[in-house]
Amino acid sequence: MGRERRDGLGAVGRVVAMRIHLALVLALLALASPSRAADWDGWFHVSWEPEPEGKTPTPRIEGLVRNDSPYRVTDVQLEVEGLTPDERSAGRRVVWALGDIEPGGESSFVTEAMDGAVTYRITVTSFDLVSVGSMH
Repeated sequence: MGRERRDGLGAVGRVVAMRIHLALVLALLALASPSRAADWDGWFHVSWEPEPEGKTPTPRIEGLVRNDSPYRVTDVQLEVEGLTPDERSAGRRVVWALGDIEPGGESSFVTEAMDGAVTYRITVTSFDLVSVGSMH
């Protein structure tokens, strides 16, 4: 005799549960799609400053990404663009914030300073949703 499942759902219940799960996953994917990039504008706030001189042999900048979305996120990718005094691009680089970021939380990133840059434009270019979180 075969083993009987004791989850109380039965075959129909399991199919319904799988469909609900699939619908939730697809909804989360839709929220993170690039076509909704305008919706993330208020979700992340980036701040940065130069590291103190002499801390490392190579000048670097360090920054923070604050997550003001209602979601726990990970793999937050940022584009760092160095700007010259006349606001021309001195170069671009991609960096990642460290670890998961809870709703209302923040994470850090570090990158080398760019030759000729006097300031930086730093934007979140992508991220992965982990789960819906609760803001404290």
